[in-house]
Amino acid sequence: MRQHALRLKRRAMNLERLSVLAIVMIAVSAFVRSALGEPEGALPRANEAQASGRADDAVVYPKLDPQLWARLNELQSARHAARKQALTDPKRWDDERAQRASAHRAQLSALWGNLVGRIDGQARLRIHADRMARLNRLLYLAEQKTVGAGQQPDLALVQRVQADISRELTRHVQAMQELRAAGGVR
Repeated sequence: MRQHALRLKRRAMNLERLSVLAIVMIAVSAFVRSALGEPEGALPRANEAQASGRADDAVVYPKLDPQLWARLNELQSARHAARKQALTDPKRWDDERAQRASAHRAQLSALWGNLVGRIDGQARLRIHADRMARLNRLLYLAEQKTVGAGQQPDLALVQRVQADISRELTRHVQAMQELRAAGGVR
């Protein structure tokens, strides 16, 4: 009788653990989907055409807009040049941080319109900001690295990082255009 009671107690504890685990898994999956910018209840994009049963229901996204890419590249180059110049005075660089952030937000709003206010747009912008911060830090370190007896900068490394920045800008423009096309936003 006592063993039977212990088995029942273990089963109850296991069910309790499983229910807690299920709740945690649901919360984690909701968090991951929101971080990826997917609205609640949305099907994964790869299965949209399969879910409807018709291949012609798939959304056709626009090609890369070279004007948007050029504008984003111009903004990136201007920010890089300003950072290079401003790093000569670190105190001033830190003091003007809020002004730079405000100006950057205004540039994003002018470039992307009301996509900036949408959750999926904010998620894409957050991903892009993180990647660009890392790439800009790599570029800064690559420009500081010197090789050889003449202490010349490592131009191959600088060019590689600049190519990665260009690739990230292309990816970002395409992702934002996809959002714009999917949401009907202009």
